[in-house]
Amino acid sequence: MSSPDHLQSSDAAVVARYLQVRTLLHDRCLARVERMIVERYDVQPTHRLPPTLTAQHRGGFVRPDEGEIWPVVFLTPVDIFPALCVQISPERVAGLGTQLNGPQRLRHRHWEDWWGWEQPLAAIHPRLFDMEPGQQEEAVAAWYGHGLEWLANGGLMRRKGGR
Repeated sequence: MSSPDHLQSSDAAVVARYLQVRTLLHDRCLARVERMIVERYDVQPTHRLPPTLTAQHRGGFVRPDEGEIWPVVFLTPVDIFPALCVQISPERVAGLGTQLNGPQRLRHRHWEDWWGWEQPLAAIHPRLFDMEPGQQEEAVAAWYGHGLEWLANGGLMRRKGGR
């Protein structure tokens, strides 16, 4: 039997905080990353995968001749993991070899067949939680941007206008 000093998952404060964090990530961070992808890269939007309680996303993108890419935030009871999830064919993976800072197999449930980058939110910037909200959003968007640029530089995603 638990004491009244312990939070329960059904406590209103826990649920409210979870929804607040999820909404902030959905409406600000992921929306900004989506705009960045549409503005910079040759992609087509898709909404093929529904978000879940543990994998928050708004939508994904189809890369011509390459597969899909999804900016996702994985929410666990312990941490928040922004992730850039990418479909990569076995031939392309073999061609990448041991690229430095390249995509890795994802470890989150239902995403094990995907490649990409994932990082605990607290590890994105050493002072992330001391920053103003706009600065936090900028740091998270920059983290996603590194993965996107790695894909573009590696020929796995085309930039708009051939840049």
